[in-house]
Amino acid sequence: MSFFIPGGRRITLQPNNFGGGAEGLVYGLDGTSDLCAKIYLDQGDPTRARKLAALRRTIPATWEGDNAEHLHVAWPREVLHDDAGATAGFLMPLVHGKSLTTLFDPGQRIEAVDEPTWRVLVAVAARAARLLAMLHAVGIVVGDVSPTNMLVSRSGHVTLIDCDAVQFTDPRSGELFRCTKVTPEYAPPMAANGQTLTPSHDNFGLAVLVCQLLMEGDHPFEGVPVDPDTPDFAAAENIQQQNNRLLFPERFVTVPGAAPVELLPPEVRELAMACFGSGHRDPTARPTAQAWADALDRAGFQLMGCRENQRHVYHSSLSECVWCGISRAGFGEHYPATGLPKIVIAPPAAQPAGSATQRKPASSATQRKPAGSATQRKPAGSATQRKPVGIVPSTTPPGPRPAPPTTTRPTPRQPVPSTSSSAPAFLGLVARVMLVGLAIILVVIAIASFR
Repeated sequence: MSFFIPGGRRITLQPNNFGGGAEGLVYGLDGTSDLCAKIYLDQGDPTRARKLAALRRTIPATWEGDNAEHLHVAWPREVLHDDAGATAGFLMPLVHGKSLTTLFDPGQRIEAVDEPTWRVLVAVAARAARLLAMLHAVGIVVGDVSPTNMLVSRSGHVTLIDCDAVQFTDPRSGELFRCTKVTPEYAPPMAANGQTLTPSHDNFGLAVLVCQLLMEGDHPFEGVPVDPDTPDFAAAENIQQQNNRLLFPERFVTVPGAAPVELLPPEVRELAMACFGSGHRDPTARPTAQAWADALDRAGFQLMGCRENQRHVYHSSLSECVWCGISRAGFGEHYPATGLPKIVIAPPAAQPAGSATQRKPASSATQRKPAGSATQRKPAGSATQRKPVGIVPSTTPPGPRPAPPTTTRPTPRQPVPSTSSSAPAFLGLVARVMLVGLAIILVVIAIASFR
């Protein structure tokens, strides 16, 4: 399949698409790994040629990224025409990454980013908020804010895709091009396709997205209603009804093992409550994307590590690690500490027969107690389950500490009265004094040589 860019150069597409959506499919290109092509399914829209040309004149078309391998936006580069000259699609940068939805699941999260921790999720949420703030600052409204329209790299950097669907104004002609689609699960009440949108529209979807990133993918407008007579609405309908788990937790059944609302840093939780509360119907009351980015940046410096698991991270406002609590309750490990070395305690070396530290007979005070005694091993999950590595208390008073083998000396024999018995001891003392003196002389010579 081939198309043409302005000037007549032929562009050949690879036979199979690797992505796409309701508007078009995405293909790789023969001969390059830096670009890809989006081909529209419906090529009869007469405004597409003007819109794509205008998009290339906007400020984000010049943006790069946080580093040499990152782009903030996969902005259209060149328009593609078919053999008849009609607009068929466009070329855009090929971005390597995973959808933000992969960060909602512990198994997929490990494959998506190099450091699958909650700290990285806070950073990803801050970068998504900062990206929207950058777009709003230059007059761009995304409109279709959803995790499927953002990709995350292995290092946790965020890129906006599907950029031809945004709302913007042509800097040359002043023509307004509206957003062509919205995702109902991330759109505020009364939002519809084709409306003229403001940044507050994006701010509502951003609030939902941040909550999902930090609460293991749980949508703040999803849940099972407490009242059995209440319809079990989907997220889009719950948004219309303001059935929100943060504002009205009493409306939903508590799901065991779910991430608690208290997991959110206090400042982030306040922004979410403002957006879903007074901001539900009043767009001006919704926190801006920049406010979200600033709060998440601050939260990133207020995180605590866990003593039990190096991948457990939680906010300093909590008294204990929430991930350990979920794991101990039997609801799985959300951030498994894979790759940690196993601690193996070697058995004690065998003592020579007759040594002062050899095993005592069964009648000794420190003998092994039978099963069922007060110090036997308890089953996993009991009240006295395994403690962190340290000194384990014992319920049995310890016996007398045996002397280390290196300091154990045989009991000296009683000296025999003799005038010659002190001679060997005196000669041994003299030999020791001479050895010490020789060692001191060698040390002095070594020090002088270094000077």
